[in-house]
Amino acid sequence: MNPFVNKKELKKRLKNPMFCIACLRTRDSVPVDEHHVCLECRRGSRGMPRRLPAITLKNGTTYFIDERLRQLRNVHNPYDSIDF
Repeated sequence: MNPFVNKKELKKRLKNPMFCIACLRTRDSVPVDEHHVCLECRRGSRGMPRRLPAITLKNGTTYFIDERLRQLRNVHNPYDSIDF
């Protein structure tokens, strides 16, 4: 499958609830979550990077937990960070 799809084709494929946007395949044997990522890609199999956990603080800002850098990094503005 061609990994470079245009937006129109991607919207068409996203109508299928079993389509994974990480590996760009329709997954019948592997569960796919509501964000269209299959369980194998979510776990980081086949060389796929794992997804960083995110938390929302009391002020309403969501941050990724980056353990390697020991920082909380803002989801929308990566320059906004809080050191551990």
